[in-house]
Amino acid sequence: MIQVGMAYYPEHWDRSLWEKDASRMAKLGVHAVRLAEFAWSRMEPEEGRFDFGWLDDAIDVIARHGMRVILSTPTNSGPMWLYTDHPETVQWGRDGRPTDLGIRGHRCIQSPVFRRYAGRIVEEMAQRYAGRPEILAWQIDNELESNHCTCPSCREAFRRWLREKYGTVEALNKAWGSEVWSGEISSWEQIQPLLAPDCMPDWHNPAFMLDYERFGAWSLADFIQRQRDIIKDHDPDAIVTTNSWFCANMPDFYQEFASLDVAAYDNYPPMDLPEDGETLYSNAFGLDLVRSFKRKNFWILEQLGGAGGCWSPMGPAPWPGMIEGYALQAVAHGADLVSFFRWRSSCSGAEMLGHGVLDHDDRDNRRLAEIGRFCRRLEAMPELDRTGLHSDVAMLYGPDQEFVLKNQRQSRNFAYWTQLRLFHDACMGLGVNLDVAPESAALEGYKVVLVPTHYVTDPALAARLEAFAAGGGTVVVTNRSGVKDKHNNCIFGEALPTVFRRLCGCRVEEYDAIGDDRRHIAAVNGGSFAVTGWCDLLEPEGAQVWARYTEKFYAGTAAITKNAFGAGWAYYVGAVGERALYRSLLLEIFRAQDIPVLTALPQGVEVTTRSGEGGTYRFFFNDTLHGKTFPVDGQMVSLRPMEMKIQGEGGEWL
Repeated sequence: MIQVGMAYYPEHWDRSLWEKDASRMAKLGVHAVRLAEFAWSRMEPEEGRFDFGWLDDAIDVIARHGMRVILSTPTNSGPMWLYTDHPETVQWGRDGRPTDLGIRGHRCIQSPVFRRYAGRIVEEMAQRYAGRPEILAWQIDNELESNHCTCPSCREAFRRWLREKYGTVEALNKAWGSEVWSGEISSWEQIQPLLAPDCMPDWHNPAFMLDYERFGAWSLADFIQRQRDIIKDHDPDAIVTTNSWFCANMPDFYQEFASLDVAAYDNYPPMDLPEDGETLYSNAFGLDLVRSFKRKNFWILEQLGGAGGCWSPMGPAPWPGMIEGYALQAVAHGADLVSFFRWRSSCSGAEMLGHGVLDHDDRDNRRLAEIGRFCRRLEAMPELDRTGLHSDVAMLYGPDQEFVLKNQRQSRNFAYWTQLRLFHDACMGLGVNLDVAPESAALEGYKVVLVPTHYVTDPALAARLEAFAAGGGTVVVTNRSGVKDKHNNCIFGEALPTVFRRLCGCRVEEYDAIGDDRRHIAAVNGGSFAVTGWCDLLEPEGAQVWARYTEKFYAGTAAITKNAFGAGWAYYVGAVGERALYRSLLLEIFRAQDIPVLTALPQGVEVTTRSGEGGTYRFFFNDTLHGKTFPVDGQMVSLRPMEMKIQGEGGEWL
């Protein structure tokens, strides 16, 4: 069955509480307890002196109550003696100076000295705990980010990485276009990956910036694999993962999880929900993205358990049903384990106002009751873990696109994730499963492939999309696609969308980066939609016009086109529209491809289907703070705010 977990920090609490806490968790329905990700100073209080007795006792208590352990390596936060005795292990910031001690994550993952000590503590843990039946899985480190450290070790590692990639400074200068602003280098030592706060990233050479991001992603993946290899050397059958999150220094998630057994994520959906009808806030896109990291079901290692309050002022209290509803939303999108953060709110440290399931008064509360209901609902569906999501639609996500569009903004109101989420939002609102797939994914088996803003262009992908469309599939490409080559330099001498031009049957005659302004487009077959952020002015080259602009100097110019290509179709969406535009466009495409849709779902109701050997389950989630009523299969369904209803294979409600 789907497993329920709980984050617990026995080192924070008197031992007299451990037995009581384990008993309460077990009675609640918890299967796994996550331990130790910040406990290095307790495991190795002095250099070379290890103390695992307290951890042995905590694991024994948990196991005695019928639960297992997700054991974390504590390398996110080293002990103070490590940093003071070995200052070269400290991470340096963008200003080129060591990070202040006393916070978490202030270690350099490229430092040879840090790696030696990190490897040693992981080795000690693996020797002691690997293969024990109490251990369900291992978590490496905690909420890792792409490596943006600027210390001497990382500077030299970046230079080595560039030397291996380019071979000579001449080849690097050519790839980077370094002649601009006299940026040509004559020795590797001249490369300085320092991004001072007073110098915005978009002032740097974009080709340099992309390689710096790629290096940071490689550095992180290498750090993870080294720990994974230590654990696997002691237990080849161990389940090893790490807890990803969507952070400022975004990694390449596909590299991050390449050597790991299961993808995992820390899931903190919003609690202060907008009511303007246009703001995208659903967390569903992130869940489907996490499923793409390994292209299979995933785990949640931190699930919303209470109001936030660690890194900013305290957030609002969760609405009734929100804790349970968001946990079920994760399951609906492929989570096979949901571990809540945390069992009790801390009484000390920076996270004391970041609420867990229990408040500081230690009493049973509404949040605990909701998690209990969540556990009981899962118990009523014991075969659910033998199902997954099967999709006719794929949307391609690329780490390179994430990197370059973050560092070189296209307009004031233009974001890569916005377009991804607009398409995803429309699919959820039509009850259509969607895979968020890597750009390298095989396209066979899909009927529709969505390609939002493929900015850094891979000609091989364009060829695969042409073959997909020629075979009867439908492709949707959007604005700012085909702009750059693999080095992040603009493609010369070819009209946009360059490598996608033949597939889409149109060219971009001109574009208008309208930022926060709004324009309107009119669909040829009816309907008017507001657009913002970007406007491509399209000249059809065999394509039909799907929508035209209605104002400014480009009134009457094509904004969206539709091109017959072989047995299939290719659409080009030149603007960033409101939510209704994507629903209208995808509804036409899905109907043409015989993909079943639900057209009567109110805005804010998401429908996802899990199916497989364990049966078929449809999840109806009201991701709003208002009640919703709508027809399904000839009957009316009502959902309270944040309520999830689940329909079984025979139409019964579970």
